Amino acid sequence: MSLKDSLMKKIETQSEYWSKKIEQIRADAEAKKAEAKDQQAEAEIEQKATQQLQGLERQVKEAKSRLQELQEAGEERADEMKDDVESWLARNRNKESGS
Repeated sequence: MSLKDSLMKKIETQSEYWSKKIEQIRADAEAKKAEAKDQQAEAEIEQKATQQLQGLERQVKEAKSRLQELQEAGEERADEMKDDVESWLARNRNKESGS
């Protein structure tokens, strides 16, 4: 597997994780809202979920942008991008939100 393919696979794997987390947060929020005692509790659940979702959605968008850049890059450019991509992944790996 080339460096370019390896970097792309790492980004795709992380993006898939974030996408699954988005689905999970949405489902959890709906379940919690259904059990909420009042509108204020519902609003708090919605606000917390929205914050988490926005952070994850930003990360997925960034991942797509980096994937696009890698797809268009040659191996030499992929080699130049390696440290930046791996650093970005390390900072953002398995984050629950953009905080």
